[in-house]
Order: sequence, then C-alpha cells, then structure tokens
Amino acid sequence: MFLKTLAGAIAALALAACGPAGRAQIVNVEGDAFMGPADAKVTVIEYGSPTCPGCKFWHDTNLPEMKRDYVDTGKIKFVFREFAIHGAIDAGIFSVARCAGKEDYFAVLDEAFARQRDIVIASQQGESIPALKSLGEKFQLSGAQVDACLTDKQNVQRVNDVGAYARQIGVESTPTFFVNGVEISAPDLSQQWTLMKTAIDAALSGQAIAPTPIAPPAEAHEHVPGEQH
Repeated sequence: MFLKTLAGAIAALALAACGPAGRAQIVNVEGDAFMGPADAKVTVIEYGSPTCPGCKFWHDTNLPEMKRDYVDTGKIKFVFREFAIHGAIDAGIFSVARCAGKEDYFAVLDEAFARQRDIVIASQQGESIPALKSLGEKFQLSGAQVDACLTDKQNVQRVNDVGAYARQIGVESTPTFFVNGVEISAPDLSQQWTLMKTAIDAALSGQAIAPTPIAPPAEAHEHVPGEQH
C-alpha cells in the first residue's frame, strides 16, 4: 500500500512540475474555419479579432442568434477569418485555435472572448505567453505544444495571408462582414445584425444584395456603442 501511495504521489508531483501532457496529436485547421454546411446557399464571412471590443460585442450579443436561426438550421455557412489587427497577441490566439482542430476551433475563440480583458492586460504587461498557454491548457494543449503552435509556419502564413487579402479588398477594421461577397457595414455596430439579417434573407430568397455605403474607419477597430477611449 505504501509503495502504491508513494508511486501515486511521485506521479502527481511530476505532473504538477511538467504541466498537462497535452494532446497525442495536433491536427491544424486547414483553410477557413467555418460553421454550418460547406455548400450552403449563403456564406457569411467575418474578419475578426478576439481582442477587439467590437468583435466581443458582436460575439456576445448577435452571434448566438445568428447561429440559432441561420447556422444550426443549415441556411448559412459562417466563416471566421483571422484578422490580427492587434498584432502578435491576436496571431497567438489564432494559432492556439487552429492547433485545437476543427472540433475545438470556435470553442477556443469563445473562451478567448470570455477572457478578453485578462488576455489584453496580460499582453500589455508582457505576459502574453502564459496567457496563451493557459488558454491552450483548457483545450488539452501542453505548454510545449502551444510554443510549437505559435511558431508553426502554417499558422504564421495563414495570418499573414488573411491580413494581406483583407487589406487588398479594403478591410481595415474589425469586425467586418461580407454576405455572399458583399460587404455589409452599419454606421453603428448595434445596427450591424439588423442589416446583416436583411442581406442574408435577401440572399436566401435569391435577391441581389445591395451594398451599404462604407465610410473610412476613424479608429483601428469598431467600438462597442458607448465605449470610451
């Protein structure tokens, strides 16, 4: 009994010292991460950032309704494209999400939005890596695996490619949305979902989507209504 107890204690000590063992295998997401049918009649694309307050507002306020009424019913394909508007910390979160695989990609984003304030503060204090490792740990990624994800050439290239393409088509702020290739922009983020629903319903019924006038962004990202800087 003593030997069994001692062996268990040593094993627990080793686990505490080394951290979680991590996944047996990492299978990165390839290409666009999406929810809904791959061949849906309507595709909604968001260029977003998990450290952007406006993106969090959209994620917390409107995404659940879109998912319930349009994604889960098979009406649309929703694509999230990783626009690292805040640089390395965004790229790091995206790398963790892509290493978590298709099954956990959006769950990682959900958790990153839930932890947004803490992650941003950690980044500002030079503690980005511990914050990213804590995020990865929730999804069975060891510290060593997170380190590998952050330097994975495929993940780095993905962020660079999305950023270059986004700017090529005029995306300069987050969140930015397209419905079947047409940018849908509201003067205020609180009105964004209403305009998007109109565009989605029009596309589902076979009507042409009327593009909305787009003004140059005044800030690096959209603001939550009432947000002060």
